[in-house]
Amino acid sequence: MSNTLHILNGDSTLNRFKASGIEGETFVWREVLSDGPVPIEFGSDAFWSVRDSFMTPEFNFESGQYLKDIIPFKALEERLAQYQEIVLWFEYDLFCQINMIALIQWIGKQNLDSTISLVCVGKIDDSDQLFGLGEIKAMRYTELLESRLKLGAREFDFCSDVYEGYCSTDPNDLYNYILMSFSGFPYLPDALEVHLKRFPNKETGLTEIEEKLVSFIKAGETDKIKLVTKMLSWQRYHGFGDQQYINVLNRLKPLFEDFETLVLKSKQNKEEIEKLVNRDNRLGGAKLSDWYWDDQEKTLIPREPAS
Repeated sequence: MSNTLHILNGDSTLNRFKASGIEGETFVWREVLSDGPVPIEFGSDAFWSVRDSFMTPEFNFESGQYLKDIIPFKALEERLAQYQEIVLWFEYDLFCQINMIALIQWIGKQNLDSTISLVCVGKIDDSDQLFGLGEIKAMRYTELLESRLKLGAREFDFCSDVYEGYCSTDPNDLYNYILMSFSGFPYLPDALEVHLKRFPNKETGLTEIEEKLVSFIKAGETDKIKLVTKMLSWQRYHGFGDQQYINVLNRLKPLFEDFETLVLKSKQNKEEIEKLVNRDNRLGGAKLSDWYWDDQEKTLIPREPAS
């Protein structure tokens, strides 16, 4: 396949891809749009500025490192039109699905004559197990490529709508895409449901991830590395890395009597949690401080302002 660009979801995929023998140029998309504020104007200078302001402290980047890292993306943008085909390689989880949706909607607005295709993996056999690209043998990549989905106006419009919902101040805009079946993106509903559960539960004041961290600690885990390892084993549709769980744990620091040995304070009711845990951050376009996850109704509800 000549004059083809393969946009890959990570370095582990790149290593397998190189071993597969598939022809074409490669580009690794390393953003983490599942975390932090995501402006609607994807790819604009304002977009990169907002992402830099979040990513640099969140992932302990050196000053200027993030903006330096996105220079290759800007260079890629300038030469996209030269490719006969652009193939996107992504996975089933929230981490990948948000990055994938953002890229597809953006590429769909570039007025390219290129063929745009998608390889998105998850289930590869009759079992219930989900596989990432880094877990699939390189010899199977050619088979994955042959079954790729060609994207057209329908898929571009759909991804644009989902991306707008993700960037909206009202995260319930995404609820329709949890209920809606769209054959080209079979893993999106589960990923979006996981996303909505990252807002504080109206009964406990903790997010689903925070509740799981606390449950492991209450069960006796005192080692942060082992705690993160347990979170990585627990997750199914998140697709998060070590640092993301460490960041969530760090935000819970006010709840601990001894943070180094993971000793929680005895008083852990909702009111105390809401006093101590800072919710002044965004997921996509929505503030965590504005919403509760209602586990009974399986939806988000607006949080009433403090009187």
